Amino acid sequence: MDLSHLNPSQRAAVEHVDGPLLVLAGAGSGKTRVITHRVARLIELGIVPSRIVALSFTNKAAGEMRERLSKMVGPQVAGELAMGTFHSLGAWMMREDPSTFGLPGSRFSILDQGDVYGVVRSLLREHGHHGGGNDRRFDLGAIVQRISLWKNDFVQAEDLEQHIVDEYDVVAAAIYEAYEDRLQTLGAVDFDDLVCRIAHVLAGDVAARDRWQGRFDYVMVDEYQDTNGAQLQLLRQLVRPPFNLGVVGDDDQAIYGWRGAKVENILCFDEHFPGAKVIKLQENYRSRAQILMAANAVVANNKTRHDKQLVVTRGRGEPVQLVVAADGVQEAGWIGRKIRRMVVDEGISASEVAVLYRSALQAKPIEEELQQHGVPYRVLGGQSMYDKKEVKDAQAYLKVLVAPRDELALRRALETPPRGIGARSMERMSSWSRAHGRPLVEAVHHAAEIPDLPPRAVEALSRFSGLVRRHQARAREAGVAAALDEMLGAIELHDHVRKETGSDQAADARWAGVKWLVGSIERYEQRMRGKGKPPRWSEYLGTLALDSGSSESEEQTKAIQGKVTLATLHSSKGLEWDHVFIVGIEEGTMPHRRVAAPRASDAIAGDLEEERRLFYVGITRARERLWLSRSAGRIDRGREIARAPSRFLEELPQDDTVAIYEIEKEEELSSAAIGDIADAFLAMIRPPE
Repeated sequence: MDLSHLNPSQRAAVEHVDGPLLVLAGAGSGKTRVITHRVARLIELGIVPSRIVALSFTNKAAGEMRERLSKMVGPQVAGELAMGTFHSLGAWMMREDPSTFGLPGSRFSILDQGDVYGVVRSLLREHGHHGGGNDRRFDLGAIVQRISLWKNDFVQAEDLEQHIVDEYDVVAAAIYEAYEDRLQTLGAVDFDDLVCRIAHVLAGDVAARDRWQGRFDYVMVDEYQDTNGAQLQLLRQLVRPPFNLGVVGDDDQAIYGWRGAKVENILCFDEHFPGAKVIKLQENYRSRAQILMAANAVVANNKTRHDKQLVVTRGRGEPVQLVVAADGVQEAGWIGRKIRRMVVDEGISASEVAVLYRSALQAKPIEEELQQHGVPYRVLGGQSMYDKKEVKDAQAYLKVLVAPRDELALRRALETPPRGIGARSMERMSSWSRAHGRPLVEAVHHAAEIPDLPPRAVEALSRFSGLVRRHQARAREAGVAAALDEMLGAIELHDHVRKETGSDQAADARWAGVKWLVGSIERYEQRMRGKGKPPRWSEYLGTLALDSGSSESEEQTKAIQGKVTLATLHSSKGLEWDHVFIVGIEEGTMPHRRVAAPRASDAIAGDLEEERRLFYVGITRARERLWLSRSAGRIDRGREIARAPSRFLEELPQDDTVAIYEIEKEEELSSAAIGDIADAFLAMIRPPE
């Protein structure tokens, strides 16, 4: 393999074979190139592809990695690699060996985030922690997060007392054990189980650990700084001497402590895996010199980090602009006009411009300004297609066809569209199924035998039973995609969506996701027929559940071209643009006010060093130009509040790296002038008729 195009550090990482390896890959240093080349070289050395594991944190990143490797080693060889996310690896291991991991069989369900919320909501009601109607006494997300963090730290129910600090901890602890029992009753696992249960079982079962360690020769992990305690333990159980674990990451970009990631994993890698070789990738191929000098100067103030700094390879550009506004209105107005001039007057592509902020609430005034100037934009991190209500409703009917024992899916299908089956009827059905030791779907098919069910409910359940059986038979004849499409038509789900939206146009837009789902099922069936194999619906449904965590759907990705990006600093990680604005760099916002006195139980509080790393991530997204803006005052609840500049601004280089620009009172554009500008811009991007 020709490695002449790699720099010396990259080449050293690629050529390392046996023993633990830590690659400290700074922003823009070509880490993906290193990972793919190292995998390709291991294959060249004769390692069987199926014995190589390569893990990333998103399906999108794993897909891009596999695509690159397909070009290097061929699609067939790349397809044999155990490549994906920690969660997809765990799901695969569970299906390969369900009994070892405490599952009744390979056809278990994986609860997505919406399903988890539903289970937790139900348990809160059962334990008297949920008000009636719309009265929600506790934020579901905060409860779910605490349960997740405890699971990933392997906290047992009997040890919860030492973790309780506030009222939310009390409530989460009250349902913690019941939540695990409910998953077992449903024959399901959640996302955390896909890692935690694997790690826990392998740690205690020597035979299982030996068996699984014998399946893999080399394990590689991208974005290692984002691993949590459970993921570290899983890796420690999967590798054995000489510990052929290669990880790539950057402690300076560790920004997910609030969701359980532990920067200590990368800082103490050589303690967990003694004898590790450490290679630093410091050459930055992305940003101009002034941008890198600003980034280096800021992050150098962190005490807990590996000693390194980004090295300039692209030369100098324009100074970083520190923009000072009188208030938030002036700040947003200046940014809107600046972007309009860049796009309209300078001819810069809108897709190469980004506005980044600490909190999503900061986006609204920027959006209003861009709308006023006719500049198209997208807000990164919107709802995934998989999480949209109508798509989840259609998925429920899919599960009724191919996995009818999935109780959560069955309940959702019975409720959408409404059939007049109330909570009391559902409880009587559940009691019948428990008493007879049969799944809930059998209660549907035997509704007439259940005591005290109202005649209206029996009639509705009988119709639903007939609907299910007819379309299950249709699926055996014509395929699941055709049967599901006909079933959704029979229940008039499209009309139900239209009633919910009140608009044909909105309903059609939402229905596009359902059509995509049916098309995806059809393509899956065709692929399996091409292989001469029957569809494995547990695998397909598991893939849908794993993909539901994606922050951006396929349809959103297609809409990127020609639009300015608005994104939180967290959402911007892994992306880059030519021109970047970071707004609201003030004490209380960046760093966030919660770092001043975080409570031990406040998992999202983070710490000051993580806030500094977040600022560093934002700075290093810029390739050509960077603007940092702050306001002297902002309106908060109707009052103007003075805002102090962020302490991070004081850490910027005190030379010509940064230029300070104070916004003067500019003449406001008239509405007519703005209209002319918007018309001119739209004319530029409107396709010819």
